[in-house]
Amino acid sequence: MINLKINTDLQNDFEENGFIIIKNFLDLNYLNKFINKFEPLFRGDFETGVEPDEWNWKFGRDPNNVTRQICNAWKSDNLIKSIVCHKVIGESCSKLMNWKGAKLIQDNVLWKPPGGKTLGYHQDAAYDDWIIPQTMMTCWISLDDTSREKGTLEYVKGSHKWGLNPPKGQFHSPDNYKNELNKFAKQNNKKLEISYVEVPAGGASFHHGFTWHGSGINITNENRRAIVAHCIPHDSVFHPTNSGGTGNIYRKYKKHDSNELDESYFPLIWKEIK
Repeated sequence: MINLKINTDLQNDFEENGFIIIKNFLDLNYLNKFINKFEPLFRGDFETGVEPDEWNWKFGRDPNNVTRQICNAWKSDNLIKSIVCHKVIGESCSKLMNWKGAKLIQDNVLWKPPGGKTLGYHQDAAYDDWIIPQTMMTCWISLDDTSREKGTLEYVKGSHKWGLNPPKGQFHSPDNYKNELNKFAKQNNKKLEISYVEVPAGGASFHHGFTWHGSGINITNENRRAIVAHCIPHDSVFHPTNSGGTGNIYRKYKKHDSNELDESYFPLIWKEIK
């Protein structure tokens, strides 16, 4: 289904830039199978009978030009689970981040239709102060050809070295999606060098949880769909008290007498064999 070997060149690129871009990642024989899952999911047709943790857009309720998102569709659909829990993603994230293994903390099914709006620049790990260590690694898989005009994912080169900052500003559909990034850069005398993830359908990117990223408006007449896997170290635990960021959603899976991230809700997808 997917294939990637992390070599020295990719590791060096990641360490320097905070991301890598892969032109060919998903076997194209699976492409339409995943695309065909999008409309049923956003209509509430859940194969497993389990509703996802977040379901931010519904047919007939929300505007058509809003970027659509479902979080933790792996609980609702077995095909989605097969990719976001794939061992290649867990191993790749682990090797790039020098982890001994990886768990899935969250997935995203993203659908940016024609006219689909912006996503404010942010750092993924900033929303996860409810886990220890507060870190993350993300694999973003495109199901459509991407371009700057389609509102593809954008990265700031080297921004994973700038430290972690608390979430600020509007996340979904801000008028100025670079506002928080520009303010941070000005206050901290940082130079901004932006890269656009322009890949064919089936391409992917991996980025560090500290890397600043966002996306612009889709000004084309075509869809931009993606499946995303967010990973954390396999030995991560709940922070005993913090509940900021997305913790208000995911701390409900915390056991009363333990800080363990239960694999029933945070699947182990790869671990180094000693």
